[in-house]
Amino acid sequence: MVPSDSDLLALLDRLDREPADALESEVLDFKPWTNPKSDLKVAVEYAVCFANAQGGVVLFGVDDKHVGRARAIHGARGYELERWRRDIFDATSPNLAVEVFELAVPEGTGKLLGIRIEAGDRKPYGTASGLFKQRVGKSCMSLDPVAFSRQAIQTAAVDWSGAFAHGVNLTDLDPIEIARGRQTAERLRPQSDIPRLSDTDFLSALGAIREGKITHTGLLLFGKESVLSRLCPQHLVQYVWQPGETQVARNDQLRFGLLHTLERIEQIFTSPANPEQELTLGLQKLRIPAYHLDVVREAVLNAVTHRDYSDPGKVLIRQLADELVITSPGGFMPGITPENILRHEPKSRNNALANAFLKLGLVESSGIGRRRIFVLCLSLGKPIPLYESDGHSVTLHVYDKGHDENTARLVARWSAEGRELGLEGLMVLAYLRQNAFIDSSAAARLLQRSPSQAREILDQLTLQSTGILERRGHTPAATFHLAKGVAKDLLGKAAYTKTRGLHPIRYAEMVKAYLRDHGSISPQECRELLGLGESQSAKVEASRYLKTWSTGDDSFLRAEGHAQSRRYFLRSPPE
Repeated sequence: MVPSDSDLLALLDRLDREPADALESEVLDFKPWTNPKSDLKVAVEYAVCFANAQGGVVLFGVDDKHVGRARAIHGARGYELERWRRDIFDATSPNLAVEVFELAVPEGTGKLLGIRIEAGDRKPYGTASGLFKQRVGKSCMSLDPVAFSRQAIQTAAVDWSGAFAHGVNLTDLDPIEIARGRQTAERLRPQSDIPRLSDTDFLSALGAIREGKITHTGLLLFGKESVLSRLCPQHLVQYVWQPGETQVARNDQLRFGLLHTLERIEQIFTSPANPEQELTLGLQKLRIPAYHLDVVREAVLNAVTHRDYSDPGKVLIRQLADELVITSPGGFMPGITPENILRHEPKSRNNALANAFLKLGLVESSGIGRRRIFVLCLSLGKPIPLYESDGHSVTLHVYDKGHDENTARLVARWSAEGRELGLEGLMVLAYLRQNAFIDSSAAARLLQRSPSQAREILDQLTLQSTGILERRGHTPAATFHLAKGVAKDLLGKAAYTKTRGLHPIRYAEMVKAYLRDHGSISPQECRELLGLGESQSAKVEASRYLKTWSTGDDSFLRAEGHAQSRRYFLRSPPE
């Protein structure tokens, strides 16, 4: 933990027993004060040092060799806090916004100058003069060249795919793969001039050649298999088909250029390994493959584009009986998590490679692929895909199990009518196949939105133009359930009645019957009996009914107890 001001004051009290040097750690360093100019240079170096590790504090105005507060603490003077913040920001790359603060002490000048640095999310950090250090134990050590290079690639501070592939020249590129690239562009970008360029200009336009040298993008797309295996063995993509828990029916090691590899993957998923189900929709047929080819393509493109090529691991495509699991080396880019991946602005670890795929027509634009995967799966009634990460790799789960034919039919019919739900509507529809209702809180988690944004989306889905939801309640705790026609199409005729609950006219009759059988009823038991659920709006609704039935001339209940312990009994008839 980066020390707080109170932590620092407690440590300073120990200076009467031990020197400051003994109090230093991976997240704390003490420095004597010299003058603002020279100490600012020290502050810049320590800002980089701590940002490249776990973060930390450097505290100026303390001699780290002497024992005794009066001898060790002399304080700092002559600085300007705002200037130090600005100069540290300007003197670091990527720029670091640090906290510059004063700590009041009774000794010396009466104040110490502190710099508090959080662990950086865009590592590695360096000074403007090119110095890269990292906190190791109690020292700031020069960043190891290999570790530095790998960290730069992991965080996209350096675009590995756009860097030169040393030792690779034009003769190491495969003419067949270059022709494959042209054919891809002609098919997917027929209006583009790229397919009609000369070989050199074609490769330059894709970023495969820069300044007359082959880049890693050029090597990955067009390199000969022997060259790739020798110079970039981590480009390997492995496909494993496991129809049973202990069975391996197919194990392909794809060592080709990425365009060739992508074609082979598409061939695999147009084979019996990817069976289709056919549904009749009037005069048309709807084919539902186990895994939509566009989903597979997008998932593989994402895996090879955003993976960490400094990691020796491979992209693994594992097809199980009812699930497709695609794992790529390297965690998410800083700031992206499974909980915000559908909403976060896209970040690419390999911009040059992503740009080449864009120019070839294999991707539409950055960040669209993830949403496209979800939309295609949900449109076919498949479960919601799942992203996971352990910090070292990213795994995408695409499911075949439990697909819903009724959803596929309904969405296909709406699409034919020009009625598109969009990702949010499809996700809500999938959720309500398994749950009686959804509220703003559940929708916020599902849609990766704020509660207010989620409520707005749910409200929009109740409008006549969309019409898939009906709302119960008008407070922020309102619940939403499937509209009558949608519930009938998806879940059957009885579903709407079940989700709507019993008609309120019958509520009093049921409560009376319950009381005759059990003697008393609590608000929670009342909600359960009437099928109202446990949302806040359901609690308000149940309380309103109980209050109505226990007051007034026609009341039949009497209440006993207070607040949480309150129970209701049948009122004795008047004598």
